[in-house]
This record gives sequence, structure tokens and C-alpha cells, in this order.
Amino acid sequence: MAESDFHQRLRDEIAGWQADGLISDDQAAAIRQRYAGAGAIADTAAAVAVVDAVADDAAPGGVIGSRVISVIAVMGVSLIGLGIIAFIASNWSELAKPARLALLIGGALAIYAVGGALRYRWDYARTGTAVILLGAIAYGAALHLIAQIYHIPVYHPNLMPAWFAGVIPLAYIVRSQSILTLALALLLASVGFRAQEWGAVDNFGNYGLFLMMVSAYLTLGALLLALGRLQSRYAPTRAFARIFDLAGLLTVAVVVYGLGFNVISDDPAYFLVNEFSPEYWMLIGVGWAAAIAPTGYAVWSERGRHDAPARWEASAIAVIGLVTAAAFLGFAYGVAWLWWAFNLVMLAGIIVMIAAGYRWRRAWLINLAAALFAVALLTRYFEWGIQWGLLNQSLAFIVTGVVLLAGGFGLEFLRRRMVRRIRVDTGTGNDNDNDAGGGAS
Repeated sequence: MAESDFHQRLRDEIAGWQADGLISDDQAAAIRQRYAGAGAIADTAAAVAVVDAVADDAAPGGVIGSRVISVIAVMGVSLIGLGIIAFIASNWSELAKPARLALLIGGALAIYAVGGALRYRWDYARTGTAVILLGAIAYGAALHLIAQIYHIPVYHPNLMPAWFAGVIPLAYIVRSQSILTLALALLLASVGFRAQEWGAVDNFGNYGLFLMMVSAYLTLGALLLALGRLQSRYAPTRAFARIFDLAGLLTVAVVVYGLGFNVISDDPAYFLVNEFSPEYWMLIGVGWAAAIAPTGYAVWSERGRHDAPARWEASAIAVIGLVTAAAFLGFAYGVAWLWWAFNLVMLAGIIVMIAAGYRWRRAWLINLAAALFAVALLTRYFEWGIQWGLLNQSLAFIVTGVVLLAGGFGLEFLRRRMVRRIRVDTGTGNDNDNDAGGGAS
């Protein structure tokens, strides 16, 4: 294996290990430094050293132990948060307005201070991060309670975006995936709350709102996926890439899954488009521009590279764009038969995710595809079985179980091939693995 190929593959693997939480940033830097001047692998010792560096962290007290600590800490701060909310709620009416403001603002700042001291002064990184996460939640609660004090409704379209704006920079400052997950969840919720300002909802009802939200969430899904792929190319942000990837893929998958039901009416709704506000169209345009720009740049920068990942990413963004256009036109012009096309898109997307997971050695992508396949299969099978009267319920369970079992066997087969392929590529496998490795690229 040439030196450049080894280094490229090693960078990809290290990025995956970081995203999986198998190694820390410091360990990743140490591995890169170890092989900075290395040439081709002369024997298996070099590859084994990399694998051992990851395996050591899987031992008790390593990454698995750290994850347990994080889970326990998050559970603890969640209980503390519930207790604080219950205490405030029980005494809320008795507090004067200045006392309420002081309690809300001072409480959030105090939680941040405790979390920062634990993480940065006393080096309790996991516990400190969990407390800072509690501070981010307290910040959102304070926003809504302060709004309530001034008689602003809790469903005001600016409250959720303000919460997101206060949490997203914190995720990068603290470098916390859990805080980033909260931030992206708030971003997804913000779209729904801002929809109140995007059109005269009272004039076009739920159908027009559904038309608007489908396009908005598909655009957001494409943007999140593009941002995830962009961040995967830079070491400081690589650890956050998977969170964006998951958020983007799940957002698109949920929307396409919903479109797989016969939800598009025969009645055209193109007249409702005139009701959408300029803000809506501006966000749609900016969202797609921000999704296309980094992906296009990645394709250009990787030109000439064999099987460049950016080509897959660009293809995924392009397909999401086509689905967005098809959904919008389907609603606007009443093309009700498109539901079957969206089911085919869902199936094709699952297959592509499995192929990409195998090609780039991302087991989480294969697992996500398997989960989406199971949900879609169960839903459609019972939906169509009841609608068409094809099978009774007991037979439906049996056939569905057999299909899922076969799918699980196929996924395990692909996973085993992926592991063997890694061994062959790194020189750690034996000769018997060569026929199952799938070939080195």
C-alpha cells in the first residue's frame, strides 16, 4: 500500500474513531503524530499498534467507562433540573417580579459557573459537561418563564430560535456532542415555531401548512447533512460531524416516510404559495445555497481522486433537492399518485445508506438504515395489508419477521465483510480472509 493511500485511509479511520467516541482528540493527535513520517507499512506491527490504541480505550475505565460516567451525570443533572423546576413552580406565585428575574438569570449563570469549574478548574470533564448541559436547559426555561412574566405566550415564534442561538455556540466552546444534540433539536423545533410567521395559516389551513413544512424540513435536512460533511474535513470540528449527519439523514427520512402515506390531495394548492412570506422563501434559498456551496467545493477539491466521498455527498444533496421539488410540486398541483414514488425513494435511500456504510466502513450508517427499513416495512406492510385485505394479522407478523430476519442476516454478512476488508487493507488479516475482503480500493 502506498504511503499516500495509507495516510488517507488512516485519516479516515481516525475520523471515524473520533466520531464514534472510541478515542479522544489527544489520542487522535498522538496516532497522527506517530505515523506522520511513516512510509508504507512494512509489517503488521504498525497496523496492530493503531488497533491496540483503540482497543485499550474499550477496556473498563476507558471510553466505555467514560460513557457510563456521562450517562450517570446526565441522569443526575436531569433529576436536579426537575427538582429545581418543581421547587420554583411551587413557590412561583409568591415571588415578586424582580425576585423571579433574579432567580432565573442568576440560577442559569450559577449552573454555568459550577459546570465550568468542574470541567476546567478541577478537571472533571464529563461531570462538568453534564452540568453545563443543565445550564443550557435552564437557559431555555428562563427564556420561557421570563416571557411568561411579561405576558408573552410560550409558543411565540422567537423563543425557540433564541434558545437555539444561545446553545449552539456553547456546544463548540465546550466541545460537547450532547449540547450539540440539544442545539440541533432546538433548531428543528424552531422551524415549526417560525412557521407561524411564514404564511397566513388561517387562510390555507393544515394542508397549506403541510406543504410549507415539508419543503422547509427537507431543505434543513440537506443543510445539516452538508454541514456535517463539511465539518468532517477539518480536525477541530470532525467530532461534531456525525451529529449533523444523523440529524440531517433522520430529518429527510422522517419527511420522506411521511410522504409515503397518501397525504397529497387531488386538489391543487398552488394558489396557497402566494400566501408564503418573503422570509420563508429567503430561508429556503439561503438553506439550499448553504448546502450546495460546501458540497460543490468538496467535489471540486477532490477532483481526480478515485471514488471521492464528495461525489456521494453531492449525489445525496441532489436527490434531496429533487425530492423537495417533487413534494412541493405534488402538493401545489395535486399530483396525488406521488406517494408510491416516495416509497421507492425511501427504499432506494436505505439501500444507498447500506452501500455507503459498507464502502466507507461506517457501521452506524448501516444500523441506521436497518432501523429505517424495519420501521418503513412494518408500517407499509400493515397499511397495505389492511387496505387491500391481503393477509390476516398473524400471517403478517410471520412474513414480516422472516423478512427482517433475512435483512439482519444480510446486514451481518456485510458487516463481517467490512471487518475482514479492514484487516486485509491494514495487513492484519490472514490469507484466508483475502477472498472475503471485498478487494482493496
